Order: sequence, then structure tokens, then C-alpha cells
Amino acid sequence: MNNKIIFGLIWIFGLIVAVFVISKSVLALNLVIHIPEKYLEVTAGDRLTFELEVKYPENPSRKDLRLTYQIKKGDEIISESKVLKAIETQSSFMDYMTIPESLEVGTYTIANKVQDYQNLNEEVSANFRVVKGKADLMKYIYILGVAIGIVDVLVIIEFWMISRMRKKNEK
Repeated sequence: MNNKIIFGLIWIFGLIVAVFVISKSVLALNLVIHIPEKYLEVTAGDRLTFELEVKYPENPSRKDLRLTYQIKKGDEIISESKVLKAIETQSSFMDYMTIPESLEVGTYTIANKVQDYQNLNEEVSANFRVVKGKADLMKYIYILGVAIGIVDVLVIIEFWMISRMRKKNEK
């Protein structure tokens, strides 16, 4: 009788483990997002280029993945872009998002959510910095150009007046 009880308990334990494994299939999905060093500091209005590496070894055939790219500051979503990509067991994508011109200087996060049409829902993120850039420099160059232009016009008018006065004095 003890053997029957032990056998029954082992059988029930095996059944529980089997049900748990079947109902809780673990997806071996590996996501990596990488921002090249050149793009770790960008200016507002520029493109943020990044690489997304997806490894999905348990996937036996082509699978459509919904990728959602988000630029965030804390929990606030600043900008978002959605794309659909098809992969098999692994893939690597170079993609970009344009940084909004209204973005303040600071540290931000590029987050990527990967979903399929079943139960896959993973997220990966990386940080980058928005720095002062070309827009501010161009503003100062424009102001300097206008100032030089005004000085040039004043110098031309002065030369014209001097030459006019010389002609009057010669007569």
C-alpha cells in the first residue's frame, strides 16, 4: 500500500509539473538595444540612430513583431513610432527617431516594446543625452551676419557721402 501511495504522489507531482510547464511556456527572447557612441549626445531636431537586436531561438518560422519606439523622460512619453518587422530566429535592425525640436537639454530614454499577436510583450531601453547644438549656434551666426550687413551698409553710405562731398568741393 505504501508503494501505491508513493507512486500516486509521484504521478500527481509529475502531472502538476507537466501542466505548469505547458501552461507557462517560457519564451527565450533576448532583446538588446544599442545606441552607437556617435549618437549618445544629440541635439534637438537631429536623428537618434539605434540598433535593435532580437534573438528568438524558439521561433521555428517567420513571426511578425510589433515594435514600438518611445522617447521618454521618466514616465512621460515625448515621442512614439510604431513599426512591424518580420523575423525568424534572430535579426538586427538599424532604425532612427527624430528628436523633437522642442526638447530641452537633458537625459532621455529610448524604449522599445516588442509584441507579437499572442503573449509576447517585452521591453528594452537605453539612455541618451540632448545637448545644446547647431540651432543655438546658427541663431548667433545669423545675428552676427545681420550686424555685419548693417555695418557694411553704413560704411557704403559713408563712402558715398564722402565722394559726393568731394565732387561738390571740386566744382
